[in-house]
Amino acid sequence: MRDGGCDPFGDALAGEAAEAGAELVEDVQGFPGDAARRSCLTAVADLSPQLSPRDNAPVVALGLLGPLELRRPDGSLVRIGSGRQRRLLSALAMHPNTAVDADLLVELVWGDELLADPAGALQTTVARLRRLLPPEVRIVTADRSYRLVLDPGELDVARFSGAAEAAGRDGGGDELAAALALWRGRPYLELDNPSVAPEVTRLVELRGSAIEQRGQALLDSGRAGEAVVVLEWLVGDEPLRERAVGLLARALVAAGRQSDALAVLARLRRALAAQLGLDPSPELRRLEQRVLRQEIGPPSRGLRPPLPVSSFIGRDGAVGRVAELLGRCRVVTLIGPGGVGKSRLAAHVAHAVADRYDEGIVFVELAPLREQADVASAVAAALRLTDSVAETLSERIVAVLAVRRALLVLDDCEHLAGGVAALVESITTGTSGVDVLLTSREALRADGEHVVAIRPLESAAAVALLVDRVRAADPDSDSTDTAMLAEIAARLDALPLALELAAARVPEVGVTGLLATLDEPLDALGRGRRTAADRHHSLRAVMEWSAGLLTETERELFDRLSVFGGTVDVEAVVSVCSGPDLPAAATRRALSDLVDRSLVTAQPPRRHGGDLPRYGMLETLRAFGRSRLAVRPDAAALRDRHAAWVLQVADDVARARWGPAEPELVARFDAHLAELRRAHGRLAQTGRIEELLRLSLVLAEHADQRQRVDLARLVDETLAVAGDSAHPLAARLLGLAAHPAWQRGDLATAQRRCEQAITLATSLDTPEAARDAHSAMGNIELFRGRPEVAARHSRRAAELAAAAGDRAARLIALVDLTLNQTYAGHDRAAVGHEPEITALATELGSPTALGWAAYAAGERCAERSPERAVPLLEQALEHAEAADASFLAGVVRHTLLTTAARADDPAVALPRFGPLVDHWHRSGAWTQLWIALRSLIETLSRDGRHTPAARLLGAHDSSACAAPPFGADAERLRAAAAAARAVLGDGYDAAFAEGRQLGDEGAVGEALRACEWRYEP
Repeated sequence: MRDGGCDPFGDALAGEAAEAGAELVEDVQGFPGDAARRSCLTAVADLSPQLSPRDNAPVVALGLLGPLELRRPDGSLVRIGSGRQRRLLSALAMHPNTAVDADLLVELVWGDELLADPAGALQTTVARLRRLLPPEVRIVTADRSYRLVLDPGELDVARFSGAAEAAGRDGGGDELAAALALWRGRPYLELDNPSVAPEVTRLVELRGSAIEQRGQALLDSGRAGEAVVVLEWLVGDEPLRERAVGLLARALVAAGRQSDALAVLARLRRALAAQLGLDPSPELRRLEQRVLRQEIGPPSRGLRPPLPVSSFIGRDGAVGRVAELLGRCRVVTLIGPGGVGKSRLAAHVAHAVADRYDEGIVFVELAPLREQADVASAVAAALRLTDSVAETLSERIVAVLAVRRALLVLDDCEHLAGGVAALVESITTGTSGVDVLLTSREALRADGEHVVAIRPLESAAAVALLVDRVRAADPDSDSTDTAMLAEIAARLDALPLALELAAARVPEVGVTGLLATLDEPLDALGRGRRTAADRHHSLRAVMEWSAGLLTETERELFDRLSVFGGTVDVEAVVSVCSGPDLPAAATRRALSDLVDRSLVTAQPPRRHGGDLPRYGMLETLRAFGRSRLAVRPDAAALRDRHAAWVLQVADDVARARWGPAEPELVARFDAHLAELRRAHGRLAQTGRIEELLRLSLVLAEHADQRQRVDLARLVDETLAVAGDSAHPLAARLLGLAAHPAWQRGDLATAQRRCEQAITLATSLDTPEAARDAHSAMGNIELFRGRPEVAARHSRRAAELAAAAGDRAARLIALVDLTLNQTYAGHDRAAVGHEPEITALATELGSPTALGWAAYAAGERCAERSPERAVPLLEQALEHAEAADASFLAGVVRHTLLTTAARADDPAVALPRFGPLVDHWHRSGAWTQLWIALRSLIETLSRDGRHTPAARLLGAHDSSACAAPPFGADAERLRAAAAAARAVLGDGYDAAFAEGRQLGDEGAVGEALRACEWRYEP
């Protein structure tokens, strides 16, 4: 039954009281000696904000917003059992501190009942009521009237009206919350008289307006989901309330629920027509049309990290405090023991403050990393950067972040404290708009760090969390015994992870059984029996206890699962973890059991886009499993099996990478990155060179085509271990590793690697192993302005690829040859390769192959036939994006942009350069970036903006990363310089000299200012 009092501002106890009247209070007070019952009731009332959001509401002496409540100064309820006395007190309270006529009181208290002596009956009722009132509330007798004397602040109606009206004047969120917290149900519930109706209507309308203002405030602050909850209750009670319906529709749209918003608006339209014969207001009709046309949608500003769907209990205050601290401090570290909930709290804080940061949140999980040097690689990977010839990776990160407003969240830093502290200090000293939020088991001791200690949950919140998780695990459990649950929570240190683990056991042993088993595992650990105050509490104790409850098979699989670095499917688990002592069928059953016991997480396919569920472990549990595994004699063999399985995955990806299933294989590769890194470390550690090279070839190809700095780093580590080995795969790896080097402008390193590869392949009499090196040399010579020499290398790469039967490598080599001959002016020779390129791309069927074929055709004719080139280039871009081929996508966007820029109004074309410059800047591809900047110089010149063009010309002249222009490119630069000199005169030399002092990063800033573009996430 919906009665205006059942709303999100009520609680469970108030809801029951609204339906049962005073009986609930009377029942409880009927057991004055039953301490256990009173304790239980208190515990339930104090569970959490979810169960009792009014726990912190101000205590009033007289409550009329709902069933009549009268409280003594100590907060205890006054029992008023007589209905007449309750009606009399309500009638007097309608006019506090004002004389109320006796006849009106008789009518309100007795209604149509005939009384022999109305005045005497009223006098008797007043006398009896006076004996119940606390001293602060008095009834004063006047001439044929009575007056209730009390402080207006002790009357909830007065407080509600004042707070709601104040909020209406200034929109104050605190006043709204205070007003709505007082509402328990229909006002003056005791009185059933027409004269009361206007006051009830006023208060109900005031509450409706307050809820609308609250919903608007939540919507304005980006909390669309909370706004939906608030407004749905109001619309449910008052379905024809047009402003509330409009706000609800807007909140649903902001929450990404457009279809629900349209349904709400349609329901109002039908209800108005059926009940009143009216149409919605013009404003609502316009809103419905805008939603239909998708002219409004969820806000895009401030990227928020996804949050788990399970309830987040007991940390609202901590979220607010940390969010406030981030508003004042650049570096905030959340510290506390494992399992206390630091990562979850950091995610909620990031979500709460996302709107402060134009570029949103950069979330980096450090738990899978093992070396200090890996910290910068992980952050760079999150930013999609590649490294630079002139900078360390840390300097590269700082340079890119220096022009951004973002929050960097580094999760699980304790094992990499030194590397994290160094990087954080570099970021805070080198940027002005980046704040850092960290989680760690200890302070980093970094400059400017503010430490927030995260404690275990408060007792009430711990019980609420346990209640929530127990009810989720077993709705029929005896979870209402809050005293027992409170003891369990206390003995588990109120750590969220420990409570999650405990709740998972309830379906099997029940709450009573759970409590009874707590002592035995602790004894098994040799800690002995202790009182709750003295015993040693730790997360390890919780995990040891949890493992002790497993069967031998489950415990064995739990230990073995810790060999993985991330989430994997069941086939991977069976492949690595099963054996003669743990058959495949038993492994599958044990895995399911571990999921049920919350020791293993399961992600359904819809969460990650695969075909099978993926299984993983919380990092604290994984670390616990590894500590057990480390002392076992079979640990090395298990890691070798894991490395062998990863190598098989890499081989599978490599074999089918250039086929039609490329997007799925790229996704599979990314899903196993943690395993690839872990296996790479194992193979390097054990000196298994051939297997290490096989794995690294796959990593190198992805590093090249997808511009992945983290993978390029792993390839560099392989070369440090195996680069001098006399193996054909080493020659191939050297050639592939040359590509990231020339892309970042380090042509010398790229050439050195190519020469090593060619020499090694020749010495081994396997010339086809040098195909990747010749391919890279073709690019190197092209960027040195020697397209004829580049074409010879590309032709040789194509020949060697054909000899090796490598269709993908031949395709890439023929694309390079086509482009080199085009740039050298040999279009007839270039066009002759197109049939074979098209045939190879069609045979292979991969989006990357098809994209390169379309790009080669489009690039070749872009200068002379842009109308033919553009459709080919757009097709190439679609293919590249389907396979995350970042480098291909970048060169395609460049040609599309420059082709359009030469045909369009230059003022229109200039802003389009921003995203392209950002793309190459993020990837550290300075060779390509300077080509883009040369096109920007040309466009600035055509627009008459000669001063920034002259500065960029000076920066280009001084850059070590800018390849020399040749052909038409060189002619355009000379024309731009001549035009700038003609307009600026002596000012040209000054602007050119200023540009020479900019450096590469300064040139990027100059370019972005010139095209009036800012970084976007």
